[in-house]
Amino acid sequence: MRRGILLLAALMVAGSGLGALAAGGSGNSANDSLLAMSPDQQAKMLTKGIKGCDGESPFPMGVTTTGKAKGYAYWSIRCKDGRSFAIQITPKSQASAAECKALEGSGKECFKKF
Repeated sequence: MRRGILLLAALMVAGSGLGALAAGGSGNSANDSLLAMSPDQQAKMLTKGIKGCDGESPFPMGVTTTGKAKGYAYWSIRCKDGRSFAIQITPKSQASAAECKALEGSGKECFKKF
């Protein structure tokens, strides 16, 4: 996505046993762990590296199944201050965030399933 790479190592430690609970598995253990969490826990994990963002309304957009980004998970999250972000999580649990308004005109949208 863009700048601000966040490592979701805390997610992997906190949710390492939860990934098996996600039906079928996505091939992305961090995503599977997030899916097994409550929305409040998801929001907290997704916004860990976003300065000043108290997250709400986590939205799983999907996981890519083909191409160079195969297995990448995408989420949207809204901050209580009105900002919103798209989060990309690689199969190796590395994540990056981009403000949704920065994606305008790129053909990519937040809060939309694919």
